Formats: sequence, structure tokens, C-alpha cells
Amino acid sequence: MEELPQTGDRYFDAVLKVITDNIGKMVNDENERRFYESLVVGGKEAATHVVVYCEEMKNLYGEGDADKALGLTKLFTLLMLAQSFRWLSENHPDSAGDTTESSKTAASNILAFFGDNDENTIKLFTSLKNQFDYDSKNMPSMVHMGGFVLGWAAEAMGHRCLEWEKVNFPVESMTEVTQSGVLIDSTPMRSPGDIKALWACHGTGCKALMEHYEGKKIDAETTADNPESD
Repeated sequence: MEELPQTGDRYFDAVLKVITDNIGKMVNDENERRFYESLVVGGKEAATHVVVYCEEMKNLYGEGDADKALGLTKLFTLLMLAQSFRWLSENHPDSAGDTTESSKTAASNILAFFGDNDENTIKLFTSLKNQFDYDSKNMPSMVHMGGFVLGWAAEAMGHRCLEWEKVNFPVESMTEVTQSGVLIDSTPMRSPGDIKALWACHGTGCKALMEHYEGKKIDAETTADNPESD
């Protein structure tokens, strides 16, 4: 995995503090609290890197603000949750079973920490997880998933890319999307360089997640089995 230099942003730091404080107030079980904190730490780390290393995201983020940092941290925390359930199904296939309901419950808890009770955000997570699982099994490059994540990230910063409610996830071929009339502005989703950078940022977030959960530094190679590990 490519090791990206550390970044810093006061808006993301402020979001992390608020959300981890909320977790501390809302979750009593120590292991459960550490799990959710780790997801947010990983999501924040990935999001902070995305607005530096993905050019279209950098342009949309501009000087930054609290709302954009909040929306991006929430999105990438949900991606960390999808990654965690993917690890579970791969490492413990016999015991993992169908994770649809348990992952939705965890996503609902995360959204509560962010003060988001919009049912559409749960639908976003379901779409995100379905595409993530499909690409993980069928498309090692994760290029479709990468494009959609960039689109969701653009949306979190106020830039509409497509009519999400008209897309049936998982998408097996982008022809389904390009020929269906749902595109509004796909520019933020299309750059191969940004997609590659996105997965490097995701890998950095996974590393931060695991370090926080384990309470120790880990080897840079011990991360997700996504393209950022190549």
C-alpha cells in the first residue's frame, strides 16, 4: 500500500472531536465504543486525504468548511463500516452469515452520532455496501465503486453528479448508468487518477482504523485488499 503523507485540517479535526464525544455519551460498552470510534477515526483520515490527493475533490473542497468536513467524514465512516463487514465475511465466512440487517443497524448508530436521521442516508449506505461487495468480488480494480464514492463525496460538498435514486445497485456495467439518463455532471467521478488516489486514501483510513482499534501502530501493508494495496 502506498503510504501517503499526513495531512491536517481544522474542520476535520473539529468534526472528529464532536463525533467521538457523541459516541462517548451514547455508547456504554467499551468494545462497542472503540469499534465506532475506530470507524470514525478511519473515515476522518480517509476524507482528509481525499480533499488533498483527489484533484476534483480538492477543487470542490476549496478552503473548506465545517459542513463539507462533516458530510465527507460521515460518508467515509460509512465506507469504513462497509469495509469492516467485508473483512468479517472474508475472514469468518461461516459465522458472518447475511450481514444486511446488522450492517444497517450499525449504520443507523453511526448516523445517530452524526445527528442524521434521514432515511435516505440509510439507503445511501445500502447502495454503497452493495456496490462495495459486488466490486470486491467481481472487479478487483474497484473502479466502479471508486467512481461512485467520488460522486457521493461531491454530493456531500453540494455538487450533484447523478440522480442516485434512479440507479439500481450494484451496478455491473457503467453503460447502465451512462445510457439511462441519470447523469447530471459526472466530471468528479471520471478521473482514473482520482479513483486511484481515492483507494490510496481509503487504505490510509483503514490503517488509522486498525491502529485505533488495536491501540498500536501497524505495518503499512496490513490493510484492505483493495487496489490501494497494490
